[in-house]
Amino acid sequence: MLILLFKRKIITLKNKILAIKGWKIIKNLLFLSVGFGMLGALYVGFYRLLSYLEGIQLIGGMLSWKLTAMLFLITFSMIIVSSIIISMTTLYYSFDLKFLFSCPLDMRVLFLDKAFETVFYSSWTLMLAIFPYIIALGQVKGMDFGFYASYVFLVIPFVMVASSCGIIFSMALMYIFPSSRTRDIVWIMGSLSLSFVYVVFRFSKPEKLIRPDALEVVAQYINYLQAPTAQYFPSWWLTKAVMSYGYSDWSAFLKYSLYLIVLAVIVYAAMTYFSKFLYMKGFSGAQEGVKFKGNDKISFEQKIFNLRIPYKDIILLCWKDRKLFSRDARYWSQIILIGALIIVYLFSIKSLPLDGPDIKSLISFLNIGVAGFVVCAIGLRFIFPAISLEGNNWWIMKSFPISIKSIMISKLLIAGIPSILIGLALIVFSNKFLEADAFISAVSIFTIIIVSITISIMGIGLGALFPDFKVENIHQIESSYGGFIYMACCMGYLALIVAIEAWPVQMHFAHNFGRANAWNFTGVGFCVAAFIILNAVVIIIPWKLGLKNLEKYEI
Repeated sequence: MLILLFKRKIITLKNKILAIKGWKIIKNLLFLSVGFGMLGALYVGFYRLLSYLEGIQLIGGMLSWKLTAMLFLITFSMIIVSSIIISMTTLYYSFDLKFLFSCPLDMRVLFLDKAFETVFYSSWTLMLAIFPYIIALGQVKGMDFGFYASYVFLVIPFVMVASSCGIIFSMALMYIFPSSRTRDIVWIMGSLSLSFVYVVFRFSKPEKLIRPDALEVVAQYINYLQAPTAQYFPSWWLTKAVMSYGYSDWSAFLKYSLYLIVLAVIVYAAMTYFSKFLYMKGFSGAQEGVKFKGNDKISFEQKIFNLRIPYKDIILLCWKDRKLFSRDARYWSQIILIGALIIVYLFSIKSLPLDGPDIKSLISFLNIGVAGFVVCAIGLRFIFPAISLEGNNWWIMKSFPISIKSIMISKLLIAGIPSILIGLALIVFSNKFLEADAFISAVSIFTIIIVSITISIMGIGLGALFPDFKVENIHQIESSYGGFIYMACCMGYLALIVAIEAWPVQMHFAHNFGRANAWNFTGVGFCVAAFIILNAVVIIIPWKLGLKNLEKYEI
């Protein structure tokens, strides 16, 4: 039966591939080329880093293995958290579960099918991202093909152990608290865990690995490098196995490989056994809806509807989106991750080893582009999908006596204002940490406000130009060709903004260095005009095209 379910997945994948035609082929080839390009860039970065570490006398080899152990430990932790979150969907809320439960299938077979699905979805991106590191490590260490083959073989039980731990935790939680609300709590707690791992890793300052002088004595540093990293965790066993292969220590290689395989078998067997008692009760409870509590009070919507005020339709739409936002735990989990990103971003800015006020001010100016990229990433997650997230309800929105323009404005207000505040916070605190001068601070603050507004408007416009009301989850919207075009436009826009402002900033630094007649006001006027024209084009064209497309769109 399990083989039959696997065959079903293979046929489904085959049909999806055969259905790719025309523009979809070009789109997928484009995404594949970008993906391989990013993996190539990761490989180059890892190779240069490991080559530098390997070249350090006495401790070079230990440094690279220590970094490998840290990377495996972080990966193991993230797979556990990821499997907890993903198993909630695959095991309890997957769209095909009702069909599968109606088939003459053994419950344990069905569970194993979904468990393997969870293992794959919770680990494939992490494993793909770490593979360039393994290739670079093998080349720097002068390994043969067997090193990569052994890694691929050992990473399977490594991933199975991590994912199984997450699945067992999810089943136990759903068994104890069999409610649809438990999923929301897990999403939030999972995001907190990912954020905690991310923040702790950054605050641990891994760059100290290449600064032995930061410790009191060299011997202390060497002892730190030789000490096990989470000795009783599978991440350390995997590290010792690949390390033993590199040193041709076959007895140690077999020992730690056996540890991994045996643990994977035990954990997976335990998961399968306990699923008999835990899974069905949790699944049954997960199908229950949230109880509605009546309220005799006049709602905010009714109060606004009865008033004669301008822009009443926009206010009501904003209130609707606010209610949906507060009820969906997935949004709150994303906010937690964004909060962690902001903390790490500001910590990294504060930790920059910069000397001199001029170089700090220069970094503050260049920081406009980096902060703008963060705003773009937030826009891709919250702003660009705003229209598409109406889903099958879009026909209801179009049947209302409300203009499409009002709908787009309401989406812009709900998603755009937080993006502006985040961009402003990044720049203000970065300027404070870098002690930027008054001119650079004023320019960067003004620019990030305009940039955030423009990126938000462009996100709504392009989201309306490339809507997809039939997606199952938001990640499909983000990874669509429309999302790619949005990010490409954002990157081009940010590059042009920094290029336009670079000339006046150059004049400012020339004036600080004492150059006579440093300011060319004709050039400044040209830059101001170019700044205004660029923002007008980026705002008007996507907005108009998106509005026109939505007005004629039929779901």
